[in-house]
Amino acid sequence: MGSAVVAQTTASAPANKTTRVAQPSGPSWGDLSSAQRTALAPLAGMWETLEPDRKKKWLEMAGRFPGLTPDAQKRMHQRMGEYARLTPEQRKTARENFRQAYELPAEQRQEKLQRYQALPDEKKRALTEQATKKQAAPSASPPEPPAAPVPAK
Repeated sequence: MGSAVVAQTTASAPANKTTRVAQPSGPSWGDLSSAQRTALAPLAGMWETLEPDRKKKWLEMAGRFPGLTPDAQKRMHQRMGEYARLTPEQRKTARENFRQAYELPAEQRQEKLQRYQALPDEKKRALTEQATKKQAAPSASPPEPPAAPVPAK
């Protein structure tokens, strides 16, 4: 009888932001096709926590997955696994960095990528740690871009 009262109270409660309970949105993992689940396997453990727009983007990528070469599929799964291991703050930063990178002209973006790839692994790790520290303790002054060697021509 107590549950009927709760249900009745909940049903008659005004629908506003303070009384709404967040419902999972977008397709659940079980609703995905087997091909989508195969393509998105590294994200299985976090799928239900993704926002609807994130799910949509991942589903678009899953649609392209079968057309990729086996090496590209392996690389995509590795990158998905890396993404799944990021904290929500790191994911937000990764999305922002991606967005900023694609606002650049293609030539400039390629040049920056090549300069980064030319860095030794130790320097790449140092830049990653530096970015992580900046996320943890935002400074009052604007961040300085990391110095990167200019490739010899």
